[in-house]
Amino acid sequence: MAQTRKHFHTFDALRFFSFLLVFFHHLPTKENSWLQWFSESGGIGVSFFFVLSGFLITYILLLEKHNQTELSLKNFFGRRILRIWPLFYAMILFAFLTPHILDFLNLPDSNQGYEPDWLVSVLFLENYKIMLTESLPGISPLPVMWSLCVEEHFYILWGLLFFIVPNSKTWIIALTALLSGVIFRIIYHMNGLIFADIFTNIDYFAFGSIPAFILVKKHRLIDKVAEIPLTLKYLFFLFTLGLIFIVPQVNFPGKDIITPNILGFFFAINILFTLPPRNALHIKDSLWISRLGIYTYGLYLFHTIVISLVLQVQKILNVSFNWAIIATLSLTITIVISILSYNLFEKKFLKLKKYFYSSN
Repeated sequence: MAQTRKHFHTFDALRFFSFLLVFFHHLPTKENSWLQWFSESGGIGVSFFFVLSGFLITYILLLEKHNQTELSLKNFFGRRILRIWPLFYAMILFAFLTPHILDFLNLPDSNQGYEPDWLVSVLFLENYKIMLTESLPGISPLPVMWSLCVEEHFYILWGLLFFIVPNSKTWIIALTALLSGVIFRIIYHMNGLIFADIFTNIDYFAFGSIPAFILVKKHRLIDKVAEIPLTLKYLFFLFTLGLIFIVPQVNFPGKDIITPNILGFFFAINILFTLPPRNALHIKDSLWISRLGIYTYGLYLFHTIVISLVLQVQKILNVSFNWAIIATLSLTITIVISILSYNLFEKKFLKLKKYFYSSN
């Protein structure tokens, strides 16, 4: 029997919270400040994005394989392109125009990081340039776009694998990915390489795929999850929140190798807890944190530009804003720009996604 594609409550709220982790990570903080302790968890926000993406993409692919005789790569890649490419390439254009804009306004650039290569950026290879140079590109928002490169590589890899592998064997993809992530991190660690590609992050996506497999292929287990007391689910959620802030502060042998498995597991369980029709972790779509989560893609791409702009204005005016003012101004402006971007630019492309669904 065909399954209807679900709307997932709570995810937009979790997206916005994850963005906030990344946002605070990029704000300037004084050494030994409690704010620095908070900002060090920023990278974990990206980790959650990977896990959530693993769930959503796997769910979509499994559902299409379940409902149709053959997965349409044209439709799958078409929808992904319409969501990612327009704003991605608009931001690349902005980044490469920035030096000329600064020169015209007689403003200094950062003089930090490597000089961007347009071909590397356009081909979604910024993450590999970062790995090879062990530095970041010198123009915003290119430094944060490495994760979008990883996402794009995941879409290609996952889409092709699900197209090739029979529906009954797709679980092998997730299992292989879970094992591969650890193996690649060990190899990269031994060779002094940064973990900034799909191979060293693949198990984040694989952990996210597990609740998707349960939802589509083992749906009766969702009823078992519903029987878990809601109090325990929220306690687990709070424990996960604590883990987000504790993990960066704790050091132990093999931390870089094992941490993705720890975080991936906890994030996947929390996603699973949102899926039952009753007794689920639930953050209402009507709440502001959920509504702002709709604009997460723009928030992620615009925030470093806005933070840099606020800091530059501070220098021009020869004033010293405290952390709270910088954070409030930067976040407010980022939200406004992201809402405008979504409604005036991104939405025009998202409306075209209707042409990339099967008529069956």
